[in-house]
Amino acid sequence: MPRSPSGARSRWVRLLLTAVGLLGLVGLGAAGVLYWSLVRDLPDLQSVEDYDPPLTTVVKDRHGRSMGEFYEERRRLVAFEDVPSHVVQAFIAAEDDSFYEHKGIDLRSILRAAWANFRAGGETVQGASTITQQTVKQLLLSSERTYRRKIREMILARRLEERLSKDEILFLYLNQIYFGSGAHGIGEASQTYFGKDVGELDVGEAALLAGLPKAPGRHSPYRSPERAEERRNYVLDRMRAEGFIDEAAWIEAVRNPPELRDAAEREAYADAAYFTEEVRKELVESLGNEVVLRGGLTVITTADLELQLRATRAVQEGIEAHDRRQGWRGPVRQVEKAAIAAEAERLGELNDLLDEEAEPVAELPADRTLLGVVTSVSRKKKRARVAFGAGLEGLVHLDDVSWARRAGAFAKIRHIDQVFSAGDVARFRLAEAGADGTDARRGADGDPTILLDQAPQAQGALLSIDLATGDVLAMVGGYDFEASEFNRATQARRQPGSAFKPIIYAAALEKGMTPASILYDRPVVYDDPESGFTWRPENYGRRFLGPLTMGEALARSVNNATIHLLRDVGVGRVVRYARRLGIESPLEPNLSLALGASPVSLLELSGAYAVFASGGERVKPRFINRVLAPDGEVLLENVALGGVSPEAGEQAAEEPPALQAPGGAPPVLAASNGRVLPSVEAYLATDLLRGVVTHPRGTGRRAASLGRPVAGKTGTTNEQGDAWFMGFSPDVVTGVWVGYDEKRVLGPGETGGRAALPIWMDFMEGALATRAKRDFRVPEGVVFARIDGKTGLIASAESEDARFLAFAAGTVPAAASERPGLPRRDRSRVRLDF
Repeated sequence: MPRSPSGARSRWVRLLLTAVGLLGLVGLGAAGVLYWSLVRDLPDLQSVEDYDPPLTTVVKDRHGRSMGEFYEERRRLVAFEDVPSHVVQAFIAAEDDSFYEHKGIDLRSILRAAWANFRAGGETVQGASTITQQTVKQLLLSSERTYRRKIREMILARRLEERLSKDEILFLYLNQIYFGSGAHGIGEASQTYFGKDVGELDVGEAALLAGLPKAPGRHSPYRSPERAEERRNYVLDRMRAEGFIDEAAWIEAVRNPPELRDAAEREAYADAAYFTEEVRKELVESLGNEVVLRGGLTVITTADLELQLRATRAVQEGIEAHDRRQGWRGPVRQVEKAAIAAEAERLGELNDLLDEEAEPVAELPADRTLLGVVTSVSRKKKRARVAFGAGLEGLVHLDDVSWARRAGAFAKIRHIDQVFSAGDVARFRLAEAGADGTDARRGADGDPTILLDQAPQAQGALLSIDLATGDVLAMVGGYDFEASEFNRATQARRQPGSAFKPIIYAAALEKGMTPASILYDRPVVYDDPESGFTWRPENYGRRFLGPLTMGEALARSVNNATIHLLRDVGVGRVVRYARRLGIESPLEPNLSLALGASPVSLLELSGAYAVFASGGERVKPRFINRVLAPDGEVLLENVALGGVSPEAGEQAAEEPPALQAPGGAPPVLAASNGRVLPSVEAYLATDLLRGVVTHPRGTGRRAASLGRPVAGKTGTTNEQGDAWFMGFSPDVVTGVWVGYDEKRVLGPGETGGRAALPIWMDFMEGALATRAKRDFRVPEGVVFARIDGKTGLIASAESEDARFLAFAAGTVPAAASERPGLPRRDRSRVRLDF
């Protein structure tokens, strides 16, 4: 029996439905498998709820000014309630205007972005990610541009919206997002771009920051100010359109672009680098590296940032001045005249004279040294032309290279061709602008004036301590931290030369001598019978002065007189005295100690001078006031520099019987206030050191030009290998060292008074500028008397060389009429065995 047409249709319908059902099941299965593949290894949102990002550890000076940072990512966490509403609104307007309406995904934005991108020919001109999606991407996913990552992002965004409130999501977003210039999070961005806290941001500043996350590099206000302003105005327009600001606020913000924080402020961190590196090492040792780099600590140091910057500049300028006194070391290399053009082209690549768009810059950069090749030299015009590549040239003038005699030569530079030849490749920098912002010497052809430059090879160090508190005010460990992180203020031990002499003279005071005691400066020869070595110490200038007072001998830094004094006082006594002052380095127990032959650190010697300046009390240098966790908990406080402590141990000094002083070891004072010297003795030593400055022939007499009561001592080692000046006022003690890292002569005449003292004066002028002028406190038991400089007795009306000196009561010398046998000038040679 034939089938009816209706039955056949029914069978085909059932087959079709079955097929559709099977395909549906297969589709559902495939969708399930796809979904499972997307969600099976999704990150756990618990890590988001337990948000603990790496935070910046900020190092501040004593006044709260930032001077350095340690970080994995530069970020400062900001509570959502501390973010002003107009700042939040700026980000919502810029990134996600329906943030408070959607559940993590904004379908309207997706469709709008798709249409905009379609009209742009497939180019991505508009995004559709919500703030929630961006937060998920930042915290949990990579930045790869794939559909799989995008779908996973959407799934996680929906889940995040179910677990956190909108404000909690905004808290995560604002603290996690990257703003360019190394700033992560709104707190760090606010400091980086404006130098202020988030709560201080105005509408215009908030709009600029809100425009950065989309493309931080492209919209950087430092690199691309026009693009940044265009993006900021877009955000302001969106804020007005959303009703977040009214017309008046919009006009005010558009008309007044925000003032950016000077990028050079962060560059000033380099000037404090030696100080902050000491801080970092201490924190790592005490708290661990991870806590330092991720913990968001606040470190309050004892430094004064203004003085730290001045110290760095003083050291650098002092070393540069020394370098110029040694002359020019010549060109880096020289090329044939035929190769000058090719060399200039090559230098253009080496000098990286391109802007952010990879286009040649229009002018020479003012902030760095460049390699240039001399293309022509004109004796008549007294100048040389230098090419740097990329079509940039400059002129160097004869007046600016008067210092550039070749190293070791002494002929005066009279012609430009004594310095340069065509083809010389050397380092140059742009001359500083004039007071009106232009270079008055710029040529008619528009070529800028440039200066010959060379990197100094000598090093220097400076350490300054507040005597009242022991606070380290400034510390410089070298010429350039980027070139060498070795801290010569704390780590290096160098021969102090004559800067060690005050310790010998102070020990003599303790033994009973007075500033008027007569010393004899005469030739002396020391023989070592075991080695056969013969030592003939000489004074600087190779003159012998005969009898002179102890005060004059120290003021004029007379070597042989000091050697005789050391022998009389006893090497062992002096070594033990140095230990009391805080010198911990090994000291050779022989007469070379008189010339400072035993190396010590600048930190040690500064601490020793501080004892004199503080009236006999040990000053424990402190460089960290306190370290705070983000919640305000005090983790460390009152941290000393270099492990120095008032309980410094003594070094046993067994000396040959011939050098032992009568009377044995001096008593060691032990007091709860840290006193190690009687106040009278400390003052007498201070007064001797004042004589170094006030005596007309004192080696530190240039310091008198400060117009302040100051005391100190120069130090110069054999053949000018190291130069020192250690000095103090009633408030501040500062030490300066200049020398080479390797054993090398600084140069003819490069004494402590020439190489180190100008640095000390430059710094101290700033350190004392804000302090009231006051004299050293005179303790009870000190008297003054006018002394004849030739006899060491009370001066008479006929005395030609008389000075007031301080004495302990009861030790003032007699008048000349009461002492018939006056010392005579003695030039005899003395021979002694070691």
